[in-house]
Formats: sequence, C-alpha cells, structure tokens
Amino acid sequence: MKSLLMGIALTCIMVSLSDAAAPAAEALPELVARGAYLATAGDCAACHRDTQSDHPLAGGYGIQSPMGVIYASNITPSTQYGIGRYSLAEFIAVMREGKAPGGRYLYPAMPYTAFAGMSDRDLQALYSYLMLSVKPVDHQVPQTDLPFPFSFRPVMRLWNALYLDSRPIPGSEAAGGSVERGEYLVRTLTHCSTCHTPRNTLMAEQQDKFLSGSQVGGWIAPNITPDPQAGIGQWSEQQLVTYLQTGAVHGLAIAGGEMGTAVQNSFSKLNQDDLLAIARYIKSVPAIQGEERHHAVPSENPDTQAQIETGLTMDPTGLTATQSMSGAQLYNGACATCHGSDGKGTQDAQHFYPALVGSSAVMQPTPANLIMTIAEGIDRSTPAGHAFMPEFRSQFTPEQLARVAEFVTQNFGGNRATQISAQQVREAMSGVDNSHWLIKYAALLTYGGMAVVIIILLLVVTLVKRRVR
Repeated sequence: MKSLLMGIALTCIMVSLSDAAAPAAEALPELVARGAYLATAGDCAACHRDTQSDHPLAGGYGIQSPMGVIYASNITPSTQYGIGRYSLAEFIAVMREGKAPGGRYLYPAMPYTAFAGMSDRDLQALYSYLMLSVKPVDHQVPQTDLPFPFSFRPVMRLWNALYLDSRPIPGSEAAGGSVERGEYLVRTLTHCSTCHTPRNTLMAEQQDKFLSGSQVGGWIAPNITPDPQAGIGQWSEQQLVTYLQTGAVHGLAIAGGEMGTAVQNSFSKLNQDDLLAIARYIKSVPAIQGEERHHAVPSENPDTQAQIETGLTMDPTGLTATQSMSGAQLYNGACATCHGSDGKGTQDAQHFYPALVGSSAVMQPTPANLIMTIAEGIDRSTPAGHAFMPEFRSQFTPEQLARVAEFVTQNFGGNRATQISAQQVREAMSGVDNSHWLIKYAALLTYGGMAVVIIILLLVVTLVKRRVR
C-alpha cells in the first residue's frame, strides 16, 4: 500500500513537472538571440518593468489611460505570476488577439493591435527569448481595477471585432534598410502609431490620420508624417536616424518623456539598417496637414537682451522664494547658463547644451511639450552619451513655469503673441486627457441607458396588464 501511494505521488509530481515544462518545450534555443533583439525593438521593458525592483519584465508599472490606471503584467516565465505556463499558441493569442489564457481579454494599452501583424517566426522567437533566457520573477502585480463599464472585460470582444486587424504585415525578412522592412517595424514592433496616431471616442486609432500626432498624458506625440510644415517633411533620413540613435538633432528636436525612454531603451540599441529602414518608411507615408509650427526667430529686442544679461548669475535654488519674477528673470537664473542668452545652446561640435531656437517643443502651437520638458527635465542615456536637464516642477510654481515657458516661446519660438497660463501648466502636469468625452461619461451613459431600458420594460408590462384586464 505504501509503495502504491509513493508511486501515485511520484506520478503526480512527474505529470506536474511535465505540464510546467511543456510550454518551454515549444521554445527554440536557436531563436533566443533574435527574440532578445525583438524584445528590445518592441521596448517591452517600457511598460512591463517593476518600478520597485527595477526588473525590466516583472510587471507592475501603472499605465495612465483615459479609462484609469492599467497595470502591466509580469512577462517573466514565472509559473505563478508570469507567463511560465503559456503555450506558444496562448502567447500568440495574447499578441494577436489581445486574449490571455482563460478567455481574459486585454485592454489595448498593451499594443496588441500593432503586435498582431508580427510574423509567426518573430512571435516564436520572442516567445523563445522570454521562456528560455529571462529569469523567472515571482512578483505579483497590482490588479487593474477600472470603473464600470470598462471593468467588464468581455466588452473588448466587441471592440476587437470593430477595430482589430490581425493580418500579418509583410517585411519581417525584407532587405536591411528597405522601406518594406521599415513598414514592418513601424507598424508592429516599434508600434509608433500607438502614440503618434489620434484615437476616436472609443480609443481606436484613426487610420486615416496615421502618424499625424496625438496627446499622450501631458505630452503631445507630434505629427511625424512628411508634411513640411506640421510634420517632419524638412528632416532628412539621416537626421531621423540620428534622432532615434541619440534622442537629439541640433535645432530640430530633443526627446523627452516616453519618447526619451523609447530612444534610451529601444531605438538607440537597434542596428543601423533597421533605423534607416524606419526613417525611409516614415518619409514615405502620406503627408497629413495639421497646425503649422511657429517659425524660429530669436528675439533681438534690446530690452529683452538687457533682462537676460542682468540675471545670468542668479542662483536657481533661490528662485522659488520670489513669486514676482518675470519669465525673463526665471530664464536667466535657471536656463540661460546652459541654453545661452540667445537660446542657441553651445556651438561645440556635439552641441552639448541643445538649442531652444528651432526646437519642435518650442515651436509647436500647443506648449504642452515645452511645459513638460521644463517640469520633468531630461535624463536620457544612449551610446552617444548622457543627456541631463534637472526637473523644475519641484522648484517652480505652476505660475512660474507658465512665465518661463511663455518667455521661451515668445523669444525663441517665433510667436510673440503666445500666452501660457498656470492652468495650462496644471493640466499638462496632471497627465489627464479630457478629449475623449465618451470615455469620461461612459459610466453615466451606461447607467442612464440601463435606466431607460428598465423604464421601457415597466411601461410595456403595465400596458400588457391593462389590455389583459
């Protein structure tokens, strides 16, 4: 009897181990290196990182959305809290259908709408890397708890039926540097449209406005179509490559916020051919017009220059003590030492301190990116070096941030009529996007609709009873 029980127990253990190892058996060691590169291209760590342990894939990062905070999952091969029990087919269902094992639907904060176009081989390579090369981390992430009706996940089945296109996108094996390879990368792994394409009231990307710009939290992901005024039509392919490699192009743009993170963790680590392919494809998409940027005209007003020159030695740490300082004085004390009194930065070959004149954040008709750059600063490391600018949200009040942003826009952005209020600063720093009215009032509309249905049913029942009498 004892031997029989031991045999049963051993069999159960072997079956359990077999079940746990079954998913990993579908992973191929020869694809691990390719999968590691794909994980970098997809910038998986941007969302799936654990903010407490700094593990890049253990999950827990809270993604702000108009619906509420969505917590990214643990994608290490932990069998308890991660994807360790996922089969290849289940992993592909997550990536292409937004559907986790057990029929649990994901929200499109996880850009499966882009990953759906990945090739079978790339999906297996990514799976192989996650299952065979990533160390399991038993970290339980917070549960996403969105308000009703978004808490009812099956509603995503209808959303997917309306907006999800799971057709593979060709180009995975296209020649290096080709437009075809670039389209594959942009539309799938690098999921550029997730941020740079505006969304409709149901949070689906508007494909007729592909890459024409959108709001992402407090930032504006700009128009990156080849429109010469609103987009990047005046950029060369090499300038785009340089921007993706380093996060900066002198006199054009500086990567901050989520784009700075993407440059640091993803784009700067891609090979040259893929960066060139991305640049060539972006330059080939249809140009979409939008609000024109201002024309950079550095101020030559003697009064302004006098204000700048008198404040260059001011100690920035003492700025918060004086609420009445003008934008020029605030700029003098906190910014001019690095960016120059003329806003042109340093003129060394590397342009160590970047120019404000010509910068897209300064020239945009909406000051959100300038406000956020001043408020949050820059902290970006790439093989080209470490770019750092301190954050000023803890040193300046919203009123002071508004004044310095207004001064910079008026004097270095070519728009002397610009007015920036403290309320605009507060709205940008809050990261709340109020443009999706249907999302904002979804609960009220849902409950209202249910009430209307109930009232109609009660009326029908009442009328039927009267007729019966």
